[in-house]
Amino acid sequence: MTLKLRRGKRLKVFSGKEATLNHVVFLILLKKPMITYDIWLSVKSTKGFRHTRYKTVCRRIHTLHQQNWINITGSRATKASGNSPLYTLTLKTKAALKFSEQSIDDYLQKATDEQLSKFIEVLEQIT
Repeated sequence: MTLKLRRGKRLKVFSGKEATLNHVVFLILLKKPMITYDIWLSVKSTKGFRHTRYKTVCRRIHTLHQQNWINITGSRATKASGNSPLYTLTLKTKAALKFSEQSIDDYLQKATDEQLSKFIEVLEQIT
């Protein structure tokens, strides 16, 4: 798995020291729910993250769960620890991935008047 260049606005979750690992974890969980060990194996198979330690991935997943970027959807039996939680992305995370892929300028250029009016309605509800 290779990382794409992000064209959109830099969101807080995608900035700082942990930005690239967050992005890799989100792209991995976009495919299907996984336990921490499976996420770590996928991270290790990603170019540039071969030497990422299991403990680092565990801490990052725990922090992302506390910040409500990922949810626990169930559990899966494992040999070592009995049951491990299955993690999946929240809607907030999926929206953040979309915002990081597409520039707001591109959206404003391509959107129809109806789409822009819906976008303004949503922004007014938030603020």
